[in-house]
Amino acid sequence: MYIVIIGGGVAGNTLAKHLTGEGHEVVIVEREEERAKTLAEGTDALVIHGDGSEPEILKDAGIEKADAVAILTRDDNTNLTIIQILKKFDVKRIVARVNDPNKQDLYIGLDIAAAISPISAMVSYFKNALTLGKVRSLVSIAKGKAEIIELTVSNEKIEGKRIEDINMPKSAMIGLIYRNGDVIIPSGEETLRINDLLTVITKTEGIKDVVSILKG
Repeated sequence: MYIVIIGGGVAGNTLAKHLTGEGHEVVIVEREEERAKTLAEGTDALVIHGDGSEPEILKDAGIEKADAVAILTRDDNTNLTIIQILKKFDVKRIVARVNDPNKQDLYIGLDIAAAISPISAMVSYFKNALTLGKVRSLVSIAKGKAEIIELTVSNEKIEGKRIEDINMPKSAMIGLIYRNGDVIIPSGEETLRINDLLTVITKTEGIKDVVSILKG
């Protein structure tokens, strides 16, 4: 793939190294001259010194043939502007960094492949560390009002019972069961077993009830 990364900070540099290591052709656009020089010396990616929000710089980066673009600057206004410019170049796959989680809806409204918030991801990692052994938060969604969590069934009282019979909160649903190497997308009639690994979508306020039912 031909991939353009806009923003050559730690995230951009690390991503570029992973991608080039996998054989992808990568171009980094970096506005700061000294950082651009450092990147050019330390990565196999092509580095272009310039402002990624300028169409001519994007053309120099080969945007018209890009399979995907990652926008990783630390300014949301800049990122949002770049997305709108990329739409004019008909870039098929755009992934952007969200610096302020409160602005995530603005990114989603522009219909891009992914809008990733490092802050939200960090919160999920901290939750994992704090609740280790009970539930693992995969991601916070809807501005923290809901979670996608993963946990293992250990409540013997629900062994062999159908999902529709275990009184799951209305604010939660089991989206996936991983059992003995198989992935099951369950209906309400699917029965649960001890050691089933479940992926559950739930409102944040209902996590305790979910854990109580499934873990016991």
